Amino acid sequence: MTSAYSLNKLHNTGFLLVLYFLLASVKLQAQVLPPQPDTAAAFSNVGMGLPGAAAVVARRRTVLSPVAKGAAVLVAGAGIWAATFAWGDEPVQQYTQSHRTLTSDALSSVVQPLGKQGYMAPLAGAAFAGGVLLKDEKLQKAELLSLGSILISAGVTGTLKNQFHRYRPSDTAENHYFDGPHASVHTSLPSAHTATAFAVATSVATVYGPEHRYVPPLAYGIATLVGLSRIHDNAHWTTDVMAGAVVGYLSAKGANYLYDMANQQWRIRKQRRLLITPQPGLRSGGVSATLVF
Repeated sequence: MTSAYSLNKLHNTGFLLVLYFLLASVKLQAQVLPPQPDTAAAFSNVGMGLPGAAAVVARRRTVLSPVAKGAAVLVAGAGIWAATFAWGDEPVQQYTQSHRTLTSDALSSVVQPLGKQGYMAPLAGAAFAGGVLLKDEKLQKAELLSLGSILISAGVTGTLKNQFHRYRPSDTAENHYFDGPHASVHTSLPSAHTATAFAVATSVATVYGPEHRYVPPLAYGIATLVGLSRIHDNAHWTTDVMAGAVVGYLSAKGANYLYDMANQQWRIRKQRRLLITPQPGLRSGGVSATLVF
């Protein structure tokens, strides 16, 4: 027997989460503030060549720690997602379905396969093989990250789908119906196509982005089109696509972290050498062993 979570409960939960992380962010910012100089001392520096206005600006400057920045981003993202859930899902779904055309259907059918795990994983494997043949280390890394992030995102999206069991827009006109962790055929949240597309896009952008500025906009633009195609096809709500994008992005960043850590350990092992040197003598001999790392 299925049950639907009420919209009010979801809103209250989202509000409490946003409030909690906002308070945590403010606390972290307060902890990382540098020591503040005395105001009178700041203005006394005018005679020493330091403008008074510059001293006041320097006094008010704050430095956020990575944890505080992450908390701020989390609060902002949660707020945007909650606002979209409350006011954006249904209007966007109604608008897209009332403006579908043969041209938009054709464009959607072109970009939609770029989010299929069954297509992108073999493609990444073939590209990795090409990188090995060409001895292109960047291509090898990009495709290894793509494969790893696709696998990670597949596991995460599968778990979340089985926890939420959200109804697709093709099944209901209201976006707040969930079956929860009970057995159900409804698996709308998050969008697996979008997660796969953003996992590959983030992997490619991570490897090639520092040297080629056009790569990240192109990669993320294609991934965004995949997400829009899922909304266009009435397969997902807007918030499903947003959640899928976050899952794909974080999966790729996690895969990159594991790759760099493993690569560093491999280099350390390669640098370790055991040097065995014979030491002959007239009356006696010996052997010395030196471990270099």
